[in-house]
Amino acid sequence: MKVAIVVLDGVQALDIAGLLDVFAEANHFLGETRQYQVPLIGEHVGEVACSNAMQLCVPWGYADFRANVDVLLVTSGSRNASVRPKQDFLDWLRRRALESKRYGCVCNGAWLLGRAGMLDGKEVATRWTDASQMASEFPRARIRPDKNLIRDGRLISSAGATAGLDLGLSLVAEDWGQNVAEHVARRLGATLQSEPYDRDPYVATLADESSIIAKVQRHIGDHLSDVLSIEQLADAVYVSRRTLSRIFAKYLHTTPSAFVDQVRVGAAKRLLEERNMPMKTIAFNCGFHNAAHMRMVFQRRLNVTPRQYRQQSRNTEVATVALSPPAFASGLHANPSYAPMEATA
Repeated sequence: MKVAIVVLDGVQALDIAGLLDVFAEANHFLGETRQYQVPLIGEHVGEVACSNAMQLCVPWGYADFRANVDVLLVTSGSRNASVRPKQDFLDWLRRRALESKRYGCVCNGAWLLGRAGMLDGKEVATRWTDASQMASEFPRARIRPDKNLIRDGRLISSAGATAGLDLGLSLVAEDWGQNVAEHVARRLGATLQSEPYDRDPYVATLADESSIIAKVQRHIGDHLSDVLSIEQLADAVYVSRRTLSRIFAKYLHTTPSAFVDQVRVGAAKRLLEERNMPMKTIAFNCGFHNAAHMRMVFQRRLNVTPRQYRQQSRNTEVATVALSPPAFASGLHANPSYAPMEATA
């Protein structure tokens, strides 16, 4: 499996490291002929400076890289929104994305794919801080700041602090099955998310009206244990119920009631991860009617119960024991080597 990763100056180290670590860990469980080969490709051969001042050694310049790849991924950078690469590079990026079986972007790597014309008609995950500007520059794309991970045809996009990790685990799950991806996630102390999945609530900045969403979110946070009807939320921000529903549908693609549930589930998740509180106490503190109501909302939104979520979050904190070959699908076996790609010029 050949995965080419495009990196430019200013790349975020966490995003590129997340991808590389996922594929390296996956290679522990894959036969030699199935291992991930992961070349780094830049505008030129040599060192690339990460946004945190770390230096990466990039062995391939795009003009000299001619090997076929299964997946082309574009990583994020702190300046991607303002970077205007040469047209020759964008033409290469578009051509290689079209030739690849799958292509994707980590966080604001979407800017480069968009400027290469690869986001038109696509649904794309992005950070809420970039959503307004990205929607303006790429009006034919469907920008989704309410999602961390989206697959739209051959395109997979991700956003957030651990976007590279999430995207890499998603690819491993698709290539080798959920079981392999879960074990890779445990080795990295991560949680394998279902996809696409909702991010924690955010304050949108898509237009002037979105300040109403910010006010609603603050009101919910300040009154989490209260009864929060649509009428009460609308009164809190001095708009009608109809106006509030329209704004939520326009910018968040959801309803105010569903947003309240999302905030409450997010608060409950943190308490389940960090505290050993009884379920009924967590339910009360987060505004659920009772523990049964919290369980129902968790199952509807996350497909797990609060108790199962707590156990899963604790499992990721425990070091995993090396797995024997029978734990995986037929033909896979433990192999600790990491295979760099041998590409031909």
